[in-house]
Amino acid sequence: MKKWLVVACGASLVVSIPNVAHAADSVIGLEVRSEVRTGFSSARFPGANSSRVPFVVPLREVWESGANYWSAARRASFARSASARSAVVGLSPKANANRADRDPARWLPAPSQQCAYVAKWIAVKRAWGLAADPAEVARLRRLVATCGAGSVPTTPAPTISTSVPVPSTTVASAPTTSTNVTVPVAGSSVLDALATIRIVPEYTVGYDRDLFPHWKDLDGDGCDTRKEVLIRDSRTKAVIGSSCTVTTGTWLSPYDGATWTNPSDVDIDHVVALSEAWRSGAYAWSTQQRTNYANDLTDDRTLLAVTDSVNQSKSDKDPTEWLPPLASYRCTYLAHWVSVKARWSLAMDQAEHSVVKSGLAGCANQTSPAAPALPTGNPTTSGQAAAVVVSPGAFCTPFGATGVSDKGVTYTCKPSETEARNRWRR
Repeated sequence: MKKWLVVACGASLVVSIPNVAHAADSVIGLEVRSEVRTGFSSARFPGANSSRVPFVVPLREVWESGANYWSAARRASFARSASARSAVVGLSPKANANRADRDPARWLPAPSQQCAYVAKWIAVKRAWGLAADPAEVARLRRLVATCGAGSVPTTPAPTISTSVPVPSTTVASAPTTSTNVTVPVAGSSVLDALATIRIVPEYTVGYDRDLFPHWKDLDGDGCDTRKEVLIRDSRTKAVIGSSCTVTTGTWLSPYDGATWTNPSDVDIDHVVALSEAWRSGAYAWSTQQRTNYANDLTDDRTLLAVTDSVNQSKSDKDPTEWLPPLASYRCTYLAHWVSVKARWSLAMDQAEHSVVKSGLAGCANQTSPAAPALPTGNPTTSGQAAAVVVSPGAFCTPFGATGVSDKGVTYTCKPSETEARNRWRR
């Protein structure tokens, strides 16, 4: 029972308000709670009009389901998210107008579209940490039972976008799934490696490229990391001048199949970009660990020599937004993505995990070669994510962080319906 001190006309009153538990529904995986029906304005979602494709979850519903607690930057990120829009389920403008702001408890598309629509609705809400009210949950549970329980986890993958990404400065929502991290053993399948990766929302504040000292000469041989990769990946013996300047070589870019002889046409790509690594767990690393990651030459899957323009189109996108234009390389790319994340104990968000798993399902005989030992100063030498011990009810930061009490109970850093400040809560 919560007790609030209220002062009215000079008199002090203690008002008791019962605690409300917000457990996730066991079938659809969404937190169950009443909606917040005040304060909505579409102007709170900057960029919402950047596309005519309607949102899977209407903006008012997003607000009422949890976005009222978000920062303006996070709402802008949602508004610009291609995966939050409904092109993948074919919601027509007429159907969208008929739907208005209604959730599945009050509106559904044509029967032939209902299963895909419900699966996408649940996927978007999960990915963004949005809740569902009791009536909505009841209807969704019935629909999942009708469509088949297996239809929800295999949600249609978000459309792969090649547009320039919108930088995010948002704080991740509370995790909905968590598993222990175990680096895959030699010869294990990539899907087995994928199963070891934690699924949590991204930590999307605080990134700066300078936090990852890169292109360093860590072995002291006079060649920085960029030059080392150029030399390593050249199909012919690279010509090297003074100060380890690489003047020519032959580089086959695996992303697009192009061949280059001038190193100025070649970028060295972090398969899992530095900012993606930050959002996936590297924000908690030491500077030495981030330096080791940014300059990792111990595993050829971490850094690749690729066509500069293709690398720039990739930027810091994950597989929900970008895959190599050379289709025959995509299975290898996804396998490398999983291997790097598993080896460095980096997490995935729900949408990313779904897209990677779906993509790998069509790949034959994808195995994970033996992962070399991490460079000195790795973040988790045991392969296990360290738990943060927290004091239940204490103020905390950042929103969405998780920890355990001294009794082993898991808590999340988040606000409540009656308090906007973040505390460690169940």
